[in-house]
Formats: sequence, structure tokens, C-alpha cells
Amino acid sequence: MIRTRLMQGVLGFTALTLLVGSFKVMGSKPQPPPPTTVTVSRGVVLASVNATGNVTVEDQLALDFPVGGKVTDIFVNEGQRVVSGQPLATIDTAPAKAKLAQAQADYDAAQANVRKLLEGSTPQEQQQNNVNIDAARAALTKASDQVGRAQDLLKTGSATRLAALNDAKTSLANAQATAAQHVKDLQLDIDQVAQRLGEHTAQLNVHQAKYDFDSQQADSARAAESDTLHRIDAERATLAAIEQRQRDKNCNTVGTQSGNQNGNGNTTASTASTQAKAANTLTLPVVAAKATSTTTTTAKSNNNNNNNKNKNECDNLAAQHAQVENDMAHDNDVLSVVRSDRTRYEGYVRDDNETLISDHQTVDQDQRDLDDAKNAQKAGLLSDQQNIQSAQTQLTSAANDQRKGDLSDQQAVDTARNDVNTAETQVGQQVAAKGVQEERPKNQSEVAAAQSDAANKQAALTDAQRQLDDTTLVAPTDGVVAVIGGRIGEDVPGGGSNRGGFDASALSRPPNAQASGSVSSRAGGFVTLTNLGTNEVKARFSEADTAKIQPGQAAKVEFESIGQQLTARVIRLDSIETVVANVVTYTVTLLLDKKLEEIKPGMTGNVDVVIAQKQDVLRLPVTAINPRNGRATVQVLGKDGKTLETRQVTTGLKGDDDVEITSGLDVGDKVVVAGAGGANKQAQG
Repeated sequence: MIRTRLMQGVLGFTALTLLVGSFKVMGSKPQPPPPTTVTVSRGVVLASVNATGNVTVEDQLALDFPVGGKVTDIFVNEGQRVVSGQPLATIDTAPAKAKLAQAQADYDAAQANVRKLLEGSTPQEQQQNNVNIDAARAALTKASDQVGRAQDLLKTGSATRLAALNDAKTSLANAQATAAQHVKDLQLDIDQVAQRLGEHTAQLNVHQAKYDFDSQQADSARAAESDTLHRIDAERATLAAIEQRQRDKNCNTVGTQSGNQNGNGNTTASTASTQAKAANTLTLPVVAAKATSTTTTTAKSNNNNNNNKNKNECDNLAAQHAQVENDMAHDNDVLSVVRSDRTRYEGYVRDDNETLISDHQTVDQDQRDLDDAKNAQKAGLLSDQQNIQSAQTQLTSAANDQRKGDLSDQQAVDTARNDVNTAETQVGQQVAAKGVQEERPKNQSEVAAAQSDAANKQAALTDAQRQLDDTTLVAPTDGVVAVIGGRIGEDVPGGGSNRGGFDASALSRPPNAQASGSVSSRAGGFVTLTNLGTNEVKARFSEADTAKIQPGQAAKVEFESIGQQLTARVIRLDSIETVVANVVTYTVTLLLDKKLEEIKPGMTGNVDVVIAQKQDVLRLPVTAINPRNGRATVQVLGKDGKTLETRQVTTGLKGDDDVEITSGLDVGDKVVVAGAGGANKQAQG
């Protein structure tokens, strides 16, 4: 029994312990991982552009001096075999040597300044230390007076900020009231114009219906007029046919009937026809008439029968003629009525059209007025909203100014009181600092500035040395001198590349053709090489990247198929674009620094052209920069390893991976990069 109770107690205690432990675990929060940081250091910032290119083989290479001057010597002859790096010709070195001498003097002076700063304090610095001590003592007296002034400023400033806050509230209320009234006024304008538009549109529809009716009546009248004219023309043709048949039948009424309709001309023609027939009858020989009386008697009998039959036909034709004349007279009356209707309705149509034009102008003007009213409503609402937003912003700003101002003034009072207490300490610190300053060199910022100036002077010296070196034209690769396009004593313009600058037009010109814009007689370049000892790579870059590329820039080409990476230089940029799938690219030609048998024409290489780089500058990874409101900021880790400070920095060259920092950070500062967790990193130099 005792053992059973003991076991129950142990189990109960264990369960209680587990329950308490679980509550503790549930109540605890996981610790966030430490931020990933990078240490600011000095190094190289490099920016490049990349593309894919292919190996090509060129037959000749035109070389020019990078700088202009007078040719003083030519070391090779046409047809001579040269090797890479062999001097070909020189120009006058005097200007370049003078520039180099000046750059050397500037660099020596900058170095002397650095050495001077590193030697220790100067009398001027000692005098400045004494001035600092006097200033600290003066600050003790000034701090006592500053307390009273800070208290007065707190009182007056608080009252001014409160008044500004009340004014901002009043401005917001006025802006809201004005906006509400504008909404009513602008909507009333829209309603009035819309009502007027509706009335004028209804009037336009009525006038349009009248115009359509009158146009239909005018069209009907014109159609009736056309039909009547066609009938009259047909009746006239019928009369002419009847009259022609009457003339053919020698009807006596033909002339009269035709004359009634057509005038005296037809009557005269009929009379002349009758007289002619009578004359023909009278001219028959008398002998023939008397020859046989029996024949004459028979002819008279037949003639009488024919006359009776002809008379009947003439009577019928006369009746037809009269009927057609009656029809035509009726149609003429109808034509007069139809023409009167057409004239009347055409007049109505003209009047209706003028009315419609006026109605359309009125409706169009109403529509424009309505559009203007709606636009005015939109503009007014937008303006009122902007005014309200501006007033709200002013109110927020006034509230912030009040809070910050009161806090700042109170801090000024506290600072002034602290200054009174610390002024004596400042005097002691300045005295101590004087001793320390006179025992050690200038502060590190001045030394760093002097060293930076010396580095710049050294870069200028290097550039001057390069210009002096460029007075000698050297072969960038093995080859044979095909053409020497200049002579000793000639002035050359420069602008070429001492390492293989191409004249893009040289390959398409005859050997003795004059280069466009050249002041010499050479074709393509001062020296043209053939049987080259290296290969070219042609790559197509985007329009944006091509704008950053210049002849002479260094590059690297990686041939993944053979596991080789070679250095190269840009020698030519095509001036004509290539468009593929609406994408504009430009072909850039690079010259490999050496030739390998493994590299074959057509091989593909990954080309990286260095467009900018800076040596020995402060740098940070791109991921450490936080763009904010057009400014660059970073998160600096405090010395305690926990606190973070947002600090604004000034950036310079933006490279592929790093960004140059020109101000805001010092060597050794730890900056948080994007992402969390992981160990701290050290920027490599």
C-alpha cells in the first residue's frame, strides 16, 4: 500500500512538472536570427555589359595614333613581318613629356603633403588647440545665458505653434465647406444644360421628321414629273409615226394635223409633195393616153377603189392622231401640276434643311456646354479635393511641428542646463586633447583626404604616362605591314587605338583610297597590317549597352566549349543597327589579345566589356543600399551589435556587384544587407 501511494505521488509530481514546463515553453518567444552584415572596406568597383559573340577572321587591321602630333620616325617598311608589341612609328613626344613632368610634380607635392600630415602637429595646430580651450571657457559663460533664452523660446514658440495649428484647422473646415457648395453649384449647371439639351434634341427630332416627309414628297413629285415627261416623249414619237404614215398615204389632213402640232413646216412639205405628184402626172405622153380607151377606163375604176380604201385608212390615222393629241394635252396639264408640287416641296426641303442645320448647331453647342460643365465638375472636384488634401497636410504638418517644436525647445532647455554642468568638463577635455593632439599626427579624416588626393594625382600621372606611351604606335598582334599611310613630318589627327583601333570603312575602300575626314594621304590607318596573328570576336549588344561602349575598352571573352577565357579590347562599333524581332542591336568588334589554335572561326564566346571601374574606393554590395524618396540609405549596426542606425549615404559608380560610397560611411562600419540570418561577411579588397 505504501509503495502504491509512493508511485502515485511520483507520477503526480512528474505530470505537474511537465505541465509547468510546457507553459513556460509556450510562453517563450523564439529569438530572431542576427542580421546579415557586410563590413565597409576599400576595393575595386567594376561595371560591365555582356553579350554573346562569335569568332571571326579579318584580312587586315588599320592602326592610328591615339593622340595627334607630328610624325618623327617610322621603324618599319611595307612588306615587313612584325610581332605583337613591336614599335611601328612615333610622333613628337615633347607635349606628352611636358604633361608627364607636370603630373609628376603634382603627384610629388601630394605625396609630400601626406608625409607632412603624418609627421605630427604643427605650430598652427598647437595654436588651434589654444583657441579651442578659449572657446570652451567662453562656452561656459554662454551656456548660463542660453538657459534663459531657451526657456523664453519655448514659451513663445509654443504659443506660435498652437496658433498655427488652429489656423490649419480653420483652413480645413473652410476647404470642406467650399467643396460641398461647389458640388451643388456644378451639379446644378449640369442639370440645366442637360435639360436644355433634351428640349433642343426633341425639337431637332420634330424638324427632322418634317424634313424627311417633305423630302419624300419632293422625291415623289420628281418621280411623277419624270414619268410624265417620258409619256409626253412617247406621245410625241407616236404623233410623228402617225404623221409619217399619213404622208405615206397622201392623206389631205396630214398637213393640217401635223401643222396644228408641229407648225407650218410640215404643211409646206405636204403641199410640195402633192404638187410634185401632179406635175408628174401632167408630163405623161399624150400619145400613150390616147392609145387605148379601154385601158384608161379600167385604170379609172381601180383608182377609185384605191382612193376609197386610202380614205378609210386616212380617217383612222386622223382619229388616232386626235386621240394622241388629247392624251398629250392631258399629260401637259399633269406635268404642270407635278412641277408645281415639286417646286413647292423642294422649297419646303430647303427651309427644313436650314432649320435642321440651326437645330444641329444648337444641339452641338448644348452638348459642348454639357461636356464643359462635366469637365468643370471634374476639375472642380479635383481642385477641391486637392485643396482639402493640402489643408489636411497643413494640419498634420502643424500638429507635427507643434509636437516636434515643443520637444525640440524643451530639449534645448535641457541641453542648455546640461551645458552649464559640462562646460567645466569641456575645458578640461580641451586641455587634455591639446596634449594628445601634439603627440600624434593629424586626424585620420585629413590624412585620408590627403591620401585620396595623392591617389588622384597618381591616376593623372598614370594617364600622362599612357599618353606618352601612346606617342609610339605598336603592333597589337603579329602580322605583315601592308600599307604605310603616312610619312615623317606629317601631322596626324590621332583618335585611333594604340592597341588595334579599327577604321570601320577601311575594309571596304581600295588600298590607296583617302579616308573620310583624314588630313593625311593614308587609307584606313597610318599603318595597315595583314596576315594577322589573332582573331576577332563580334558580339551584338543592345542599344542601351552600346551607348556605354568605346573603342579601347578592356574586355574578357570566355569560350565555354574549350574551357578558355581570354582578354580582349574593343576595336570597332558598327554605326548601322541590326533589327531582329523589333529589337535594335549594334555589332561590336573585339580583338583577342592572343591567338589559340583551339579557337576556331564561328566559335561562341561570352563577352564582358568593362565600361567603368574605380580603384581603392569605399564600396558596399548593391543589396545593402536602400533607396528611399530618391535618397540612398543604409542600416548601420551599432557597436553593441544590436542597435541599428539609418544613415544616408552618397553613392558614386554603381558596379555589377558593388556600389561606390563617396560619403556617409567609414572603413570598418558594419552595414546590414538584404535578407536576414547567416553569418557576418567581410567585403573583400
